[in-house]
Amino acid sequence: MKTILLIAGGRQGTLLLAPLYQELTTRGGYRPVPVIADTEGDCRQADGIVAFFGIGSDLQTVALPEGTVAQETAMAMTELETIIASHAPDLVMICGCDSASMAAAVTAAKLGIPVAAVDAGLRSYDRREYAEINRMIIDTVADFHFVSERSGEYNLINEGVSDGQLHFAGNLSIDSLVSLMQEVNRLTVTTDLGVEPKKYAMLLLNRSEQCIEKGYLDKLLHLLAEIAGQIVVLMPLTSGMETAMKRYELYEAFTAISGLRMFEPQSYTAQLRLLKDSALLITDADELQSEATVMNVPCLTMSESSSRPSTIEIGTNVLVGEDEEEILSRVHDIFSAEDHSPRRSKIPEKWDGASAARVVDVLDRVL
Repeated sequence: MKTILLIAGGRQGTLLLAPLYQELTTRGGYRPVPVIADTEGDCRQADGIVAFFGIGSDLQTVALPEGTVAQETAMAMTELETIIASHAPDLVMICGCDSASMAAAVTAAKLGIPVAAVDAGLRSYDRREYAEINRMIIDTVADFHFVSERSGEYNLINEGVSDGQLHFAGNLSIDSLVSLMQEVNRLTVTTDLGVEPKKYAMLLLNRSEQCIEKGYLDKLLHLLAEIAGQIVVLMPLTSGMETAMKRYELYEAFTAISGLRMFEPQSYTAQLRLLKDSALLITDADELQSEATVMNVPCLTMSESSSRPSTIEIGTNVLVGEDEEEILSRVHDIFSAEDHSPRRSKIPEKWDGASAARVVDVLDRVL
């Protein structure tokens, strides 16, 4: 019986962890131990996924106090060292690219435990992002690299990783998506919000409160006024964004936009239902880019880079930065199409819901 520690941070990592836990449990011969480490508030974001995949009884959680990146990383290393040492696993699998995941990878490597990087090789090449630094560190200490798209292979080979360490398994978050779709289709969140399918755009912003300045909000206010004049815009409002709006006395200005509907952030499954029925996703984060591609929902990413280049190559995702003219032009092109629907795109290779099985097939050979 091989003991496998599956370590993730928050919701995005849990979407990678969940199908692996399920496959390892079903396959037999393995004792998977799921661990979720994140700040106290963010830990709860993964609760619905944990419950759906039946992980709860085996789950270990590490609730990290909010602090600086260095403080959170140090605390994660201290807590995870105890967990890793107590289980003496045959392998630690790192699910995600947050600071807790990076801490787990470094800690396991220092303890002499083999490390596997899930979603390995993704690069945005923007070192201003904490996640980019974390991805590079995790991949550096990993013994096995399970990549989710071809770009991951190319990046790792260019960085000196040997072919024998690379395993193209596919996108595990799509495994989670496939498993969750029956539940997603039962949700009534679209009806509850009073919108019709394909008659609204979804805006998902993940900028931290510390990075939200008045100039950014002024530009966003003008942009949303323009887009909401063409189509209803749904905007989950994070506490950081709401605080910043109120700090700069702009909250009332946003609420005055007639076509803009702001509401509390939803569960992952509710987000998926809103995404499935939306005509367009506008975001500044990698989150939901993969899901939008598989669901054939056009995505405009307000960034200069993406760690998911396959979504751009496929054509569902376009990098628009914060250029208001470019964004409005793209929005106009999408809504002026004759059939008002996106052209059917291909799905990236091995984004088929069977990635976890391919990962465990490799583990059967190498462990």
